[in-house]
Formats: sequence, C-alpha cells, structure tokens
Amino acid sequence: MALFGLLFGLASSSIVIVLFGFLYTLVSNVFSNGFHIFQAEIFPTPVRATAAGWGYSLSRLMSGVMPFVLLPILHADGVVAMFSAVAAAMVLIMIDIGVFAPRTTGIALETVNDVAI
Repeated sequence: MALFGLLFGLASSSIVIVLFGFLYTLVSNVFSNGFHIFQAEIFPTPVRATAAGWGYSLSRLMSGVMPFVLLPILHADGVVAMFSAVAAAMVLIMIDIGVFAPRTTGIALETVNDVAI
C-alpha cells in the first residue's frame, strides 16, 4: 500500500494515475479484510463480537478524522508528503502487528489467547 500510494502520488499521466490508484485500492481492500479477520481471531470468545465491533468502529472513526489530518498536509506540503504520511502509518501498523500481535497461524481459535499470555 505504501509503495502504490507513493507511486500514485508521484504519477503524472492519466494511465499511470489510474493504474496505481487501482493497485492501491486493491491492496488496501485485501489488507482491510485480512486485518479485520485477524482482529476477530485475537479476542477471547466471550467478548469477540463486542471487541471486534469496537475495533471496527474505531477504524471507521479514524477514517472520518483522516481528511482533517491529511488535507492540511496535502495543502501545505503536497501529494508526496501526504502519501508519505500514509506510508509511514502503514509501516507502523506492520511493525505493531509483527512485534506485539499473537501468532495465530495453525492455532485453534479457542487457544489463541492462551498462547498469547
């Protein structure tokens, strides 16, 4: 997402803009689906629906706040700076998941939280 977003921001021809816009959206949708599935896996069964709902709600709230953060960056510093901010956020999310999230591959859903402790 970071790469396609930066390339989208740097593009100058219509074909390249459409290509990288499409690729960014495609990767973003795959990431979003995977991320929300992962969120549901990491919560204990008794609170899974509520916790996943809160997580999804907070992600939607942040989506509503992002124009107020990103548009001033776009206006003041340009497209590359705005997409660099988005790319930096994506890198932080990858590091956060890679370092702090419990491993869920090959583990029964009911035991994910036992393994994480």
